[in-house]
Amino acid sequence: MPSVYTLASQLNHWNNTQLLKECGLIPFMMHKNFGYKAVMVGENTGDYPYLERLPGLEMDFIPSSNGNIDALIGNSINYINQNYQKMDALIMRGLYNATCIILQAYRQKRPDGKVYLYLDANKYWMDSIQWEAPMFFNTLASCDVISTSCYKMTEYLNKKWPPFIVEHIPNGFFNANDEQIKKSEKENTILTVGRIGTDQKANHILLLAFAIIADNIPNWKVHLAGPVEAKFSEFTDKYFKNFPQLKKRVKFLGNVTDKGKLYAEYAKAKIFALTSVAEGGAPNVIAEALFHGCYTITSDVDAAIDITDNENCGRIFNINDYEALSKILLKVCTNKKLLQDAPQKSIEFAKSHYDWDLIINRINHLMNNIPTDSKVIEQKGELKVLWQQVAEKLANIEISSKEELSQTIKDLSYLEKLAAKFFCEIEDTDLKYKLNQIKEKVLNILYSSPAPQIKRDILEIAAQITLGSP
Repeated sequence: MPSVYTLASQLNHWNNTQLLKECGLIPFMMHKNFGYKAVMVGENTGDYPYLERLPGLEMDFIPSSNGNIDALIGNSINYINQNYQKMDALIMRGLYNATCIILQAYRQKRPDGKVYLYLDANKYWMDSIQWEAPMFFNTLASCDVISTSCYKMTEYLNKKWPPFIVEHIPNGFFNANDEQIKKSEKENTILTVGRIGTDQKANHILLLAFAIIADNIPNWKVHLAGPVEAKFSEFTDKYFKNFPQLKKRVKFLGNVTDKGKLYAEYAKAKIFALTSVAEGGAPNVIAEALFHGCYTITSDVDAAIDITDNENCGRIFNINDYEALSKILLKVCTNKKLLQDAPQKSIEFAKSHYDWDLIINRINHLMNNIPTDSKVIEQKGELKVLWQQVAEKLANIEISSKEELSQTIKDLSYLEKLAAKFFCEIEDTDLKYKLNQIKEKVLNILYSSPAPQIKRDILEIAAQITLGSP
């Protein structure tokens, strides 16, 4: 049985909530769908009731760091030294200094092991990293798979980091209660879920927008689910003093740890609102909201186009612009036809893009079909020849067998490696990302329903690729 280990590179990780995020779900789904021994390694931060929902996922605890990052790194390296022979694959989250040190310690012990780095990335954070510095460059070079969870960041990082290939792997939805999600009677509720009152989540924007239009939509209410920052009371006290009539219509639900109760809130809400100033890709709450048929209204975070399906399943407003949000909310709340059609559209979109069973198939494929340096074509001139062969396969992709699809994905991976290697010599600086987009869509065809739109998208991107003479 192969094994996959995910090690924490931040203090006080892992906590119970993270078990049902990508932190715990990637190793768990590798176990559930492919039989991996799956282990999360980190500090013991308390009780883990969600672990019961993830049968087969194991947790190993290292000694407490007592808030000292150097102690965390040392304890993690000690764990690797004692267990590396069992660690066939390593998963790390986020490109931190600690990530680099821990990952390199694993690489020294297991040069044959597989390494997957998934980035909880936004543009501001990635721009602060000196990726050409030896510590970060060597870390990225040591990874077999690197991913982020939204297309905008995937494109941005593929251009920002020419030598490296960054995959798009979204944060999906896992039905923690293992219950059939039933359509329920939607209520006139605008829901938001997260750490309420933090600067990042900017929940005050939703409340200010609601105050502007509350009289125009008297039957609507706002629910906020999640732990509330103590400092947020200063805003809410003033808010309800200025708008006392909204006390009965704005409800703070608190930290809803019972997933059944939280899913019930999603199921009742017609609209899900995200007001963040930044997110690390596509937040987990979006997949939960979409699977429960919510219409999404989001600030213009990196993943905004992704999570609204280019505004087919939602709307986008400028970050911190509560007046713009109020106008969108008013239009949506008073559009009965839109809200009547929204649940089905959102659910269909979620099933095709945010289902963990589909996502983990792609991760497993990428981790187990890695082009090694010895296999990659060395001559730049062969790039055009190989591309012509792949383009012919793509033209007939509708009738391709699974074996042909798998070979096409392998060929595209070789092409990506070539595009990365000869990045400075290729006129089309978008070539690597275009190839990456095509590969992802072929993976979607291989592991999900081959929707006609996917095939059209593939051919449209392929038509944009023109290579000069060898």
